[in-house]
Amino acid sequence: MSSASAIAYGASTVVNAIATGKGAALGVDLWTKAKVELTGKPGIIEGTILSDPGEDKNLIKSVIKRVLRRFRLEREYGAFVETDSNIPIARGMKSSSVAANAISLAAVAALGKKLSDLEVVKLGVEAAKDAGVTITGAFDDACASYFGNIVVTDNIAQKVERRFRVNGKYAVLFYAPPLKAYTAQSDVKRMKRVAPLVNVAYR
Repeated sequence: MSSASAIAYGASTVVNAIATGKGAALGVDLWTKAKVELTGKPGIIEGTILSDPGEDKNLIKSVIKRVLRRFRLEREYGAFVETDSNIPIARGMKSSSVAANAISLAAVAALGKKLSDLEVVKLGVEAAKDAGVTITGAFDDACASYFGNIVVTDNIAQKVERRFRVNGKYAVLFYAPPLKAYTAQSDVKRMKRVAPLVNVAYR
Protein backbone atom coordinates (compact mmCIF):
# COMPACT_ATOMS: atom_id res chain seq x y z
CA MET A 1 0.00 0.00 0.00
CA SER A 2 1.14 3.53 -0.70
CA SER A 3 2.07 6.20 1.81
CA ALA A 4 2.85 9.92 1.75
CA SER A 5 4.06 12.63 4.09
CA ALA A 6 3.21 16.32 4.34
CA ILE A 7 3.94 19.33 6.51
CA ALA A 8 1.70 22.23 7.51
CA TYR A 9 2.70 25.38 9.34
CA GLY A 10 1.32 27.12 12.38
CA ALA A 11 -1.00 30.09 12.84
CA SER A 12 -1.87 32.74 15.39
CA THR A 13 -5.18 34.50 16.03
CA VAL A 14 -5.59 38.10 14.94
CA VAL A 15 -9.38 38.27 15.43
CA ASN A 16 -11.08 35.37 17.20
CA ALA A 17 -14.08 34.10 15.20
CA ILE A 18 -16.06 32.40 17.96
CA ALA A 19 -18.18 35.44 18.86
CA THR A 20 -19.25 36.35 15.31
CA GLY A 21 -18.27 33.55 12.94
CA LYS A 22 -15.78 35.86 11.24
CA GLY A 23 -12.09 36.06 12.05
CA ALA A 24 -8.52 36.65 10.99
CA ALA A 25 -5.26 34.81 11.53
CA LEU A 26 -1.56 35.01 10.81
CA GLY A 27 0.68 32.21 9.55
CA VAL A 28 3.78 31.39 11.62
CA ASP A 29 6.65 28.95 11.13
CA LEU A 30 5.77 26.35 13.74
CA TRP A 31 4.95 23.01 12.12
CA THR A 32 3.17 19.67 12.15
CA LYS A 33 4.30 16.74 10.02
CA ALA A 34 1.99 13.89 9.04
CA LYS A 35 2.62 10.54 7.42
CA VAL A 36 -0.36 8.57 6.08
CA GLU A 37 0.03 4.91 5.17
CA LEU A 38 -2.93 3.34 3.41
CA THR A 39 -3.96 -0.17 4.45
CA GLY A 40 -6.23 -2.82 3.02
CA LYS A 41 -8.43 -2.73 6.12
CA PRO A 42 -11.48 -0.59 5.26
CA GLY A 43 -13.02 1.17 8.24
CA ILE A 44 -9.94 0.76 10.43
CA ILE A 45 -8.09 4.02 10.98
CA GLU A 46 -5.31 4.09 13.54
CA GLY A 47 -2.70 6.64 14.46
CA THR A 48 -0.14 7.96 16.84
CA ILE A 49 0.79 11.49 17.89
CA LEU A 50 4.51 11.31 18.54
CA SER A 51 4.68 14.70 20.25
CA ASP A 52 1.77 13.94 22.63
CA PRO A 53 1.02 10.17 22.64
CA GLY A 54 -1.80 10.37 25.18
CA GLU A 55 -3.83 12.88 23.18
CA ASP A 56 -7.15 11.91 21.58
CA LYS A 57 -6.94 10.51 18.02
CA ASN A 58 -10.44 11.53 16.87
CA LEU A 59 -9.16 14.29 14.58
CA ILE A 60 -6.86 11.85 12.78
CA LYS A 61 -9.77 9.48 12.20
CA SER A 62 -12.12 12.25 11.09
CA VAL A 63 -9.70 13.68 8.52
CA ILE A 64 -8.99 10.29 6.96
CA LYS A 65 -12.71 9.46 6.81
CA ARG A 66 -13.44 12.78 5.09
CA VAL A 67 -10.70 12.28 2.51
CA LEU A 68 -11.68 8.69 1.75
CA ARG A 69 -15.35 9.68 1.42
CA ARG A 70 -14.40 12.54 -0.90
CA PHE A 71 -13.02 9.99 -3.36
CA ARG A 72 -15.55 7.22 -2.52
CA LEU A 73 -12.77 4.95 -1.33
CA GLU A 74 -13.89 4.35 2.25
CA ARG A 75 -14.77 0.73 1.40
CA GLU A 76 -11.37 0.12 -0.14
CA TYR A 77 -8.85 1.55 2.33
CA GLY A 78 -8.05 2.02 5.96
CA ALA A 79 -5.03 3.97 7.17
CA PHE A 80 -2.33 4.35 9.76
CA VAL A 81 -1.36 7.94 10.52
CA GLU A 82 1.67 9.27 12.34
CA THR A 83 2.03 12.92 13.30
CA ASP A 84 4.78 14.92 14.93
CA SER A 85 4.74 18.59 15.88
CA ASN A 86 6.43 21.38 17.79
CA ILE A 87 3.02 22.96 18.52
CA PRO A 88 1.67 22.14 22.01
CA ILE A 89 -1.89 20.81 21.88
CA ALA A 90 -4.81 22.75 23.45
CA ARG A 91 -2.82 25.88 24.23
CA GLY A 92 -4.57 28.19 21.74
CA MET A 93 -1.84 27.72 19.14
CA LYS A 94 -3.95 26.16 16.35
CA SER A 95 -2.63 22.62 16.72
CA SER A 96 -5.86 21.06 15.40
CA SER A 97 -6.09 23.22 12.27
CA VAL A 98 -2.43 22.62 11.44
CA ALA A 99 -2.70 18.86 12.02
CA ALA A 100 -5.86 18.66 9.89
CA ASN A 101 -4.07 20.42 7.01
CA ALA A 102 -1.01 18.15 7.23
CA ILE A 103 -3.08 14.95 7.45
CA SER A 104 -5.38 16.03 4.59
CA LEU A 105 -2.42 16.82 2.34
CA ALA A 106 -0.69 13.53 3.15
CA ALA A 107 -3.88 11.47 2.69
CA VAL A 108 -4.69 13.00 -0.70
CA ALA A 109 -1.10 12.40 -1.82
CA ALA A 110 -1.13 8.79 -0.55
CA LEU A 111 -4.21 8.17 -2.68
CA GLY A 112 -2.46 9.65 -5.72
CA LYS A 113 -5.22 12.25 -6.08
CA LYS A 114 -5.25 16.01 -6.52
CA LEU A 115 -7.47 18.67 -4.99
CA SER A 116 -7.40 22.45 -5.03
CA ASP A 117 -5.80 24.15 -2.05
CA LEU A 118 -9.17 25.34 -0.71
CA GLU A 119 -10.67 21.86 -1.05
CA VAL A 120 -7.85 20.45 1.07
CA VAL A 121 -8.40 23.14 3.70
CA LYS A 122 -12.18 22.62 3.74
CA LEU A 123 -11.79 18.85 4.18
CA GLY A 124 -9.73 19.51 7.29
CA VAL A 125 -12.17 22.12 8.59
CA GLU A 126 -15.15 19.78 8.22
CA ALA A 127 -13.18 16.95 9.81
CA ALA A 128 -12.35 19.18 12.78
CA LYS A 129 -16.09 19.83 13.20
CA ASP A 130 -16.77 16.10 13.00
CA ALA A 131 -14.16 15.48 15.70
CA GLY A 132 -15.62 18.17 17.96
CA VAL A 133 -12.34 20.06 18.31
CA THR A 134 -13.67 23.36 16.97
CA ILE A 135 -16.70 25.64 17.28
CA THR A 136 -16.67 27.64 14.04
CA GLY A 137 -14.55 25.21 12.02
CA ALA A 138 -11.55 27.52 12.44
CA PHE A 139 -11.47 28.26 8.72
CA ASP A 140 -9.39 31.38 9.44
CA ASP A 141 -6.75 29.40 11.32
CA ALA A 142 -6.69 26.66 8.68
CA CYS A 143 -6.22 29.19 5.87
CA ALA A 144 -3.45 31.05 7.70
CA SER A 145 -1.73 27.72 8.32
CA TYR A 146 -2.06 26.66 4.69
CA PHE A 147 -1.47 29.91 2.80
CA GLY A 148 0.66 31.87 5.28
CA ASN A 149 0.62 35.64 5.79
CA ILE A 150 -2.63 37.19 7.10
CA VAL A 151 -6.09 35.98 6.09
CA VAL A 152 -9.45 37.53 6.93
CA THR A 153 -12.32 35.06 6.60
CA ASP A 154 -16.01 34.37 6.97
CA ASN A 155 -15.82 31.04 8.78
CA ILE A 156 -19.51 30.26 8.43
CA ALA A 157 -19.49 30.72 4.65
CA GLN A 158 -15.94 29.28 4.45
CA LYS A 159 -14.87 32.25 2.36
CA VAL A 160 -11.57 34.13 2.30
CA GLU A 161 -12.47 37.82 2.37
CA ARG A 162 -8.98 39.35 2.23
CA ARG A 163 -5.35 38.29 2.25
CA PHE A 164 -2.46 40.51 3.34
CA ARG A 165 1.22 39.88 2.76
CA VAL A 166 3.48 40.33 5.76
CA ASN A 167 6.53 42.29 4.67
CA GLY A 168 9.71 41.59 6.58
CA LYS A 169 10.51 39.11 9.34
CA TYR A 170 8.75 39.28 12.68
CA ALA A 171 9.11 37.33 15.90
CA VAL A 172 5.84 36.07 17.39
CA LEU A 173 5.77 35.50 21.14
CA PHE A 174 3.34 32.83 22.38
CA TYR A 175 2.24 32.25 25.93
CA ALA A 176 1.70 28.50 26.32
CA PRO A 177 -0.18 27.89 29.59
CA PRO A 178 0.81 24.79 31.60
CA LEU A 179 -2.71 23.32 31.46
CA LYS A 180 -4.61 22.28 28.35
CA ALA A 181 -7.77 24.21 27.44
CA TYR A 182 -9.76 22.79 24.53
CA THR A 183 -11.49 25.23 22.16
CA ALA A 184 -14.63 23.11 21.98
CA GLN A 185 -15.12 23.64 25.75
CA SER A 186 -15.17 27.46 25.42
CA ASP A 187 -18.07 29.41 26.95
CA VAL A 188 -19.58 30.57 23.64
CA LYS A 189 -22.48 32.48 25.21
CA ARG A 190 -20.04 34.52 27.28
CA MET A 191 -17.80 35.17 24.28
CA LYS A 192 -20.74 36.40 22.19
CA ARG A 193 -21.21 39.28 24.63
CA VAL A 194 -18.18 40.96 23.09
CA ALA A 195 -19.40 40.44 19.51
CA PRO A 196 -19.85 44.21 18.82
CA LEU A 197 -16.22 44.83 19.78
CA VAL A 198 -15.05 41.85 17.72
CA ASN A 199 -16.91 43.30 14.72
CA VAL A 200 -14.99 46.54 15.14
CA ALA A 201 -11.69 44.64 15.13
CA TYR A 202 -12.80 42.60 12.12
CA ARG A 203 -13.68 45.68 10.08
